[in-house]
Amino acid sequence: MHSLRGILNFTRAAELGSFAAAGRELGVSAVAVSQNISRLEASLGVRLFARSTRALALTAEGAAFLEQCREPLAALDAACQGARDDARQASGLVRASVVSPVAYLYLVPLLPLFFERHPQIRLELELSEDSSPLIPKRYDVGIRVGALQDAAFVARSLGPMRLPLCASPDYLQRHGTPAGPEALDGTRHALLAIQFSGQAQPMPFFLQSRRDGARALQLVPTATHCRLACNDYRSLLQACTRGLGIAQLPQPLALPALRRGELRCVLLDHAPEGWQLFIHYPSRRQLPERVRAFVDFCIEQLGGHADLSEDLAAFAASAA
Repeated sequence: MHSLRGILNFTRAAELGSFAAAGRELGVSAVAVSQNISRLEASLGVRLFARSTRALALTAEGAAFLEQCREPLAALDAACQGARDDARQASGLVRASVVSPVAYLYLVPLLPLFFERHPQIRLELELSEDSSPLIPKRYDVGIRVGALQDAAFVARSLGPMRLPLCASPDYLQRHGTPAGPEALDGTRHALLAIQFSGQAQPMPFFLQSRRDGARALQLVPTATHCRLACNDYRSLLQACTRGLGIAQLPQPLALPALRRGELRCVLLDHAPEGWQLFIHYPSRRQLPERVRAFVDFCIEQLGGHADLSEDLAAFAASAA
C-alpha cells in the first residue's frame, strides 16, 4: 500500500493550494509536505502536480487521483471520529473476568443498578476461581485476589481478602480443633482443597507463621491426604458445611455460613495477611468510557465493603 502520509499530504496540498498551507494544517514543514508528495509520485510513477515558483497546479493524473482519494479518506476520517466518539461514550461491550465468589455474592446482584445507570453498555462476564490473564483473552477488566506485579496494568484495591480455614461444628466435635499447622498433616484431619482446572494437584493451604518476630508464609500441602478436591469454591463450601473436613475459603463466601453457625474458623492466627481483592485493567492513557464506567461502579459498590473487613475473631473463639 502506498504511503498514507503521502496521500494525505497530497490531498491537503491540492485542496488548500500550497505546500505551506498543507504543512500548517498537518503540523509539519512545507519541505516535508513536498518530500512526502515526491516520494508518493515516485512510487506511483506519475506526476501529480505541475510545480512552478509561483503556482501549484494539479496535472490531469493528479486531478483524477484526488477524486479517487476523497471517498476513502472521508471514510477513514469517519472511522476515526467514530472511534473517538465510542471512547467518550459509556456504550458498547465490556469484557470482564471476575473471581466466582465475588461475582455470585456481590457483582451479579448489583447488575440491575449498573444497567439502569448505563443502558448502552453490554457486559460479558467470565467467572473463574483462579487468575486468568487479561490480554491474551482480550478482557477489558478483571477482579482478582492476591498481588498484581505487572506494569502493563493498573490495579486498584477493593479491600482486604482473608482466606480463613473453616470447618463445621459437627466436624470439630468429632475430630477436635487443630492446635497448629502441624495438625493438618492429613492423618488427624480431613482436608478439602481447591484444584484449578488444568492443574495436576490441589492448591496447598496458605498460612502464616512467626519466624524471628516476623510473619512468614507457610504452605501446607494438601495433595497427599486431600479427601476432596474440586475446582468450584461453592461446592467446597457445601462440603465443608456438611462436615467433610477443613477447607480454606474466601471470607465473603464463608461469611453467611459463619453467621448462621454452620461453620467455625480455625487457626485464625495463622490466616495469611496482606492479600487484597483488586480490580485491574490494562494501563492506557485514554481508558474507554465504557470500561471506566464499569471500573468506577465496582469501586463505588464494592470498595471497602463491610464483608471484606469484618472481624472473624468471634467466629474463631466459638471453635475453641
